[in-house]
Amino acid sequence: MASLIWHPIRRLLFGSPSAPSISFDPARDIPSLAGKVILITGGAGDLGKALAIEYARHGPAQIYIADLAQEDNGEAVIRSIRESASLPPEGDGGVLIRFIDIDLASFESVRKAAGRLMAEIGRLDILVNNAGVVLMRNEVSVDGYELTWAINFMGHALLIKLLLPTLLSTALQSESSDVRIIVVSSEGHAMVPRGGIAFDQLKTPCKDISYVHRYGQTKLALIHYAKSLSLLHPEITTVSVHPGRILTGLFRRLQKDSKLFKYTALITPLFTTSVENGVRNHLWASTAPTDSQSQAVKVPGGEEQDDGEDNKSKSPNLGVVVSGTYYEPVGVTGKESALAQDEALRLRLWEWVEGELAGQVTGTTG
Repeated sequence: MASLIWHPIRRLLFGSPSAPSISFDPARDIPSLAGKVILITGGAGDLGKALAIEYARHGPAQIYIADLAQEDNGEAVIRSIRESASLPPEGDGGVLIRFIDIDLASFESVRKAAGRLMAEIGRLDILVNNAGVVLMRNEVSVDGYELTWAINFMGHALLIKLLLPTLLSTALQSESSDVRIIVVSSEGHAMVPRGGIAFDQLKTPCKDISYVHRYGQTKLALIHYAKSLSLLHPEITTVSVHPGRILTGLFRRLQKDSKLFKYTALITPLFTTSVENGVRNHLWASTAPTDSQSQAVKVPGGEEQDDGEDNKSKSPNLGVVVSGTYYEPVGVTGKESALAQDEALRLRLWEWVEGELAGQVTGTTG
């Protein structure tokens, strides 16, 4: 019991040991996104909307916002993004922004969302698996999984699997193609049940597992899933990221429901950051040069290389994105827990997920 109380407090107050981060300014360092198609899950929430706004400022062809159904079909979210990004009215050309209903707790909903997307686009360049929840209550999803596991992990795993053909075809369209899968994990991946993932309880309400550990095991699983994808599909750059401690709607709900978060509410602002600052790790991971493009930048601690005129105004310390890596803000590596580096656990998770998703890819509907 003592460790259950202390570990969340330690993470909240002190987090991971600090390390130098990469200098990254979205306005300065994000390159042109012309022609790219982007999908963001949880795009109507604080982080997702901030991501969409920054992407929109750099001129992609299309941005898809995937989130729970809205009464106005997402029109207010789209309008807010366009206004914040200073975009002209849609009819005047420029970035197209679309809203797609998705309930990540339902395989049927995920299949429908993927089906609609594939019917409307011929490419997908950036997929940001951003949606996530921390649930105090013990419930199972319509498909029979513990609800936090269903939303944070299983829904995203199925969505990625359904969209992989489009992602791979985009990656192979030209030598300059740069396709990314960003999986949003958390430093909370270190707060998990014994063994990391309670496989024998994932199809139960997990009543004897704390909400902290139920959340943590989903974030650990996402790190391992991203690593597996990076090894199986090297054509795509796949990474997992921790955004930092951010005062989002999710955090504010926890302050109402959780005694721990309620009692630390007064000091929380001292250890959290803004949404705009919190999305920098997502943005860096999805737009900075990859290791295969590293001739174009100066790697921290490395030799500066001539990168031509296109990057002269960019940060000289922009770093490179390496597929399969877990990053804390911004671009900081080496912060994984021991369980996040456990190869046997990674392989077991992959085999388990493949078995669970068998048969879910066929019959996708729009």
